[in-house]
Amino acid sequence: MNTFSFVWLRLTVISALMFSCSVASAFTLSNGEEVQCPVTLNGKSGFATEIWNTYSTPADRNPELGRAVAVMRLDANDWPTIILDAQAYERTSKGTPAQWDFVYFHECAHAQKPELSEIGANCSAYFDMDSRGLMSFYSFKELESAHMGMMNLPIEYGGSGPQFWHQTLQCVRKGREEKP
Repeated sequence: MNTFSFVWLRLTVISALMFSCSVASAFTLSNGEEVQCPVTLNGKSGFATEIWNTYSTPADRNPELGRAVAVMRLDANDWPTIILDAQAYERTSKGTPAQWDFVYFHECAHAQKPELSEIGANCSAYFDMDSRGLMSFYSFKELESAHMGMMNLPIEYGGSGPQFWHQTLQCVRKGREEKP
């Protein structure tokens, strides 16, 4: 293989890898606002890394996502990384904007406090949306409907979508009662 072909092959592979997982610096909320997830861990402050996973076939999808559209994982340096399914976002974000805002804030809550439970992350996402004016009646109903449609979930999510939502709202009520 000549030098030109080898360089071309390397550039093609690098380009493909960059296309399959692109790092973004901000998430665009349904109201058009761009946000980043501020994190302070082990005395280090910054923003959680965002990786928008793009893929051409389901087999190329990031295995960390499992059945989820987004997850938070700690990278090799123990820094929070939010991995988002770019194809799922592209297909559904216009029809379900509140769900994507909620997903982002849920994963951001995990990034800020990796020990947080799934119910706690949902609760935090609810408060983040509410404080930004994103928790309207319609947003609430969109989120409620999405949770009601989830049947079987792992126990850390309450076992089902309706239970997950019920426990989230219990946490929200408790949080409101505790605020002065």
